[in-house]
Amino acid sequence: MRTFPAGQLHDLGVELFVACGAPDAEAEAVAAHLVEASLMGIDSHGVVRYIWYVEQCLAGRIHPGARVQVLRDGGHVALVDCAMNFGQIGAGFMVDLVRERARDGGIAFATSRHCHHVGRLGAYPQALAEAGLFGFAVANSQRHGHFVVPWGGREGRLATNPLAWAAPTAGRPMLLDMSTSMTPEGKVRTALHAGQQLPEGQILDADGLPTTDPGAFYGNGDGPPEGAILPFGGELGYRGFGLGLLVEVLGASIAGVPLGAAEPAVAGDVPYINGFSLLAIAPGAVTGDGDRFAMLTEELRAYVTSSPVAPGHEEVILPGEREFRTLDQRQNDGIPLPPETCRLINTVAEKLGVRANL
Repeated sequence: MRTFPAGQLHDLGVELFVACGAPDAEAEAVAAHLVEASLMGIDSHGVVRYIWYVEQCLAGRIHPGARVQVLRDGGHVALVDCAMNFGQIGAGFMVDLVRERARDGGIAFATSRHCHHVGRLGAYPQALAEAGLFGFAVANSQRHGHFVVPWGGREGRLATNPLAWAAPTAGRPMLLDMSTSMTPEGKVRTALHAGQQLPEGQILDADGLPTTDPGAFYGNGDGPPEGAILPFGGELGYRGFGLGLLVEVLGASIAGVPLGAAEPAVAGDVPYINGFSLLAIAPGAVTGDGDRFAMLTEELRAYVTSSPVAPGHEEVILPGEREFRTLDQRQNDGIPLPPETCRLINTVAEKLGVRANL
């Protein structure tokens, strides 16, 4: 597996998205988001997404440069039309919106319509935490992405429905970013590209039987996956199922968005990819002392990580710390890409007249 400097992959992403019709600033924002995800080791939501994003642009399902705007403004609650621009553009607009309104009034919530794939969900509460706020985000998916079985079922009824939250500390924020399924679909695809098997207890094949083979999940042909993903929790998977339902309610139902048809009536007529919602809370509005919140979360961090280490473990670390350490490492060592990912990026680049040279 070859490694590439982050700067090279970033510049390639900008070139690809500009060739798709994105304004320079939007192409820069999307490429930066995806490269940072790869730097943090979240490869399923990183540079590999160049392939799908370009394909979506060429199919007319991403609308580069489309205007993101507030549809309904309730002051500290807002409904945002992301206009099927890149998901990172709509979600970034919502980060700016809730950050400023939470600073003014203590709390703000925004939900979306017509939002495309937002990428690494944790990036958005992370941005709020870096501004001194508490952030919480969810993202569901339209029915075409319902790969996750309900507890006790064998056919998908939910998407991988991630949730993420972040809180400031004296250093990097606490950051939890998790799917409510045993694995995101993107990690199954990453394993497929790398020729790797998955751990047991994550996916089912087309017959509803457990498998570790990503190829058995995708089946034969170019259509959607024929298998399914299990809800998070193993034998306690009803808990992951319940969290997945929470994401569905906050990601779409609260925005007044129905489930929609499994297949759109008109080709390309997809009402959204991710139903994205974002909450920001300004701690200073609660206590009158915003700095105290970060001090207390830092105290919590120190207390939790001071626990004696259990056998088989080297240390106690907070959610997000592994990703931040990977970020530091890959900024020096580069981002590894499987040969199949390189081949597919080269292929879509050729369609745009861009020389990727991966």
